[in-house]
Amino acid sequence: MRYNVLLYGATGYSGSLIATEGKERGMSRRDGCNFQMILAARNGTEVRKVAEENRMEYRVFGLDDPDEVSRRLDDIDVVINAAGPFKFTAECLTKAALKAGCHYVDINGEVDVYMKLDDLGWKATQCGVAIVSAAGDTAGASDILLDAALRRLLSNKRINKMDELGAVRIAVSRIMDFSRGSAETAARLLREQVLVIRKGRGRDHRGQLIEKLVKWHEPVGKLEHVFDFSDRDKCKGRHPQIASAANLIDTLTARSTLERHGLSANAIESYVETGAVGRIAYQLGGMFASLNILPWVQTLTRAQLSFLPDGPGPQELARQRHVVVLEIEDLYRTRLIDWRLETPNVYKFTAQLAVAVARRVVDGKLTGWITPATALNLPADALDQKDSDRDAVLRGCTRQERTV
Repeated sequence: MRYNVLLYGATGYSGSLIATEGKERGMSRRDGCNFQMILAARNGTEVRKVAEENRMEYRVFGLDDPDEVSRRLDDIDVVINAAGPFKFTAECLTKAALKAGCHYVDINGEVDVYMKLDDLGWKATQCGVAIVSAAGDTAGASDILLDAALRRLLSNKRINKMDELGAVRIAVSRIMDFSRGSAETAARLLREQVLVIRKGRGRDHRGQLIEKLVKWHEPVGKLEHVFDFSDRDKCKGRHPQIASAANLIDTLTARSTLERHGLSANAIESYVETGAVGRIAYQLGGMFASLNILPWVQTLTRAQLSFLPDGPGPQELARQRHVVVLEIEDLYRTRLIDWRLETPNVYKFTAQLAVAVARRVVDGKLTGWITPATALNLPADALDQKDSDRDAVLRGCTRQERTV
């Protein structure tokens, strides 16, 4: 059987990388693969150019008419949304996919958008399709890392089902070269408060008060932690770096993955490496974040972002690496996990994950609201795959399990 994968936003920086990844995975016309990628965007001239480069079919349509979007998805099995800012595209495309009966995958990095799509999970279950948001770096990478760590702890009997953990902390290293779209997302994520998860009391589906993991907010700059992002196989000793808590989707995917494994935690927090100077700029940005709602500030921000390059060039994509650190503690603050995952450049790795997730949700016949790790359902040794494995989902990644 041949499945159709529609990539919307194929003319953007991330979209073009996903199209290239699809081509390398044999998803072009007449490649004999079970999956065929079809490109789509508003700009007909640009999407035709990308389609010709990758030997793919293409479609031209906007998202202003929901009924028209649904018709465009009638013969599609899964749609990948790479068109940011996602506040303008994600909800529309998701609802159109539900109406058309096809799976939805995106590379969204906007927390508010992620929570909106989460509310559509029940509808996806009814429609028999899956919604997978944030199927890229960093949320996808940290979700895969956390899933593997929890499996390890459970299999080694260091924890048991229904156990309560102390803290789960995720930290990501600095991104050296932003694309324009990512820079705009980062600007939108800057708030006066930071989203975290705490153990608290909430209501279940029957309205009864129960203990559960609830969303919480802390002032920007209040939560800081020291992480070691360095490769200890190459650098002797510890090389601690300051990281500040940030509004990352990683916090929300971690909550879902913990609950899926039947576990709870007192705290789930996500951090970004800032360093001594960067933390000051970050805190000042949080103080003035409320100004971002003013039209003239938004116009000025867009004007400044327009001077940024589309994204990293070929040399940067090949050379740059990114790091995700995962720490898990028990209730007595004893460190259970201290893992480091090094991935290829964030944009390159996002393309790998987005294509892999899109293929798996169709093959696995998954339904409802699921995280990237759930969609991929990788084997225990997946994080140890080598570059020589051309089709490995995590090719180019290396994991270190540090002594705890």
